[in-house]
Amino acid sequence: MDGILIAMRSPESFTVAGKWRANAYCLVAVAAMGLWITTPAFAAAVGIQGTMSNFDVFNETGTNIYGAEIDLEGVIPSQVAKTYPSHFNNMTTTDYGTGTRLTFSGYNFGTTGYLVPRAGQTTNGHFAVNLPGCEHFGFSVSKQPTATKFYWLDAASHPVNTAPLSIPQPTWTFAPPAVPGNLPVVQAVLAPVPPPPAVQWPDAVWVKIYVSELERQVDLNELISSPPEANGVAPQLVTELETSWELLPGDSPLVEPDIQVPEATQSILRRYEYFQYTGTYDEVHLPNSTFTGGEPLPSELGQFIAANMVAANLVPAPEPSGLLLLVAGLGATGMRVRRCNPKRAQAGQ
Repeated sequence: MDGILIAMRSPESFTVAGKWRANAYCLVAVAAMGLWITTPAFAAAVGIQGTMSNFDVFNETGTNIYGAEIDLEGVIPSQVAKTYPSHFNNMTTTDYGTGTRLTFSGYNFGTTGYLVPRAGQTTNGHFAVNLPGCEHFGFSVSKQPTATKFYWLDAASHPVNTAPLSIPQPTWTFAPPAVPGNLPVVQAVLAPVPPPPAVQWPDAVWVKIYVSELERQVDLNELISSPPEANGVAPQLVTELETSWELLPGDSPLVEPDIQVPEATQSILRRYEYFQYTGTYDEVHLPNSTFTGGEPLPSELGQFIAANMVAANLVPAPEPSGLLLLVAGLGATGMRVRRCNPKRAQAGQ
């Protein structure tokens, strides 16, 4: 037979080392020369299990906002695992053919029913939870979106702007070791927001990137940077700064450095900070900046737009860690029932 059937009269169980509890009847079917029972353990990761994003965003449209929309391209509704509730009474999930749309309506913070305009500022990524003029959104998915778009909505639930807000989301890739014995690699590519249906490219944005790793998987609710008492796990320390400044134009992705993944690592976390690019543009709305590294020119660095905390939970690879050899004797596959001695079981014999 291919497995072991264990029948017990009591709810007690046996340990990996083979210590049987009292009053258990054991029915065992084994192969002729014996059978190995293994218990799973976690080794090096073998893939990406899911991704998530948590971000603050300000109403910088200059008009009152009544709702919000997040379009997740390439994702079906059942692949949306969790969303951050935000200050809206309603959230609907719609399959629009090539993706899933999350629509938020019924703004309930305060008594006005809308978000007033508010200038953006640097936040810890979980700042816009109880303040007017800004909001905090989050989602986790079992499949990575090929593109993510965010829109503020007016009183008629129409996008205030035809172009989505510039809050780029990374695309995570996992590469197993090319050479046995080497470590797997996780890479994040920060793609610009898809362009609107026009000739002009979206606004460029400045990006700062923090990165960290954990030896466990993370949940959407803890994907915040601070304060410490909130049990936030998103990176924010100077020592976790991966990229000081990068300019992300509207027509090309930002490929980030590879991360070699140690065996114990179960999640990769990043925090992206976005700032306005206030320099000049060319005829197709691409930045004219000559930036090649270091600090942006003061004339090209605008105010803070959003902080986006993202994570990729990795799929652990099971491997044997505990072994129990059950000897069946010689000959063909056999079955036997035996009564376990309670005293011997308690003594681990």
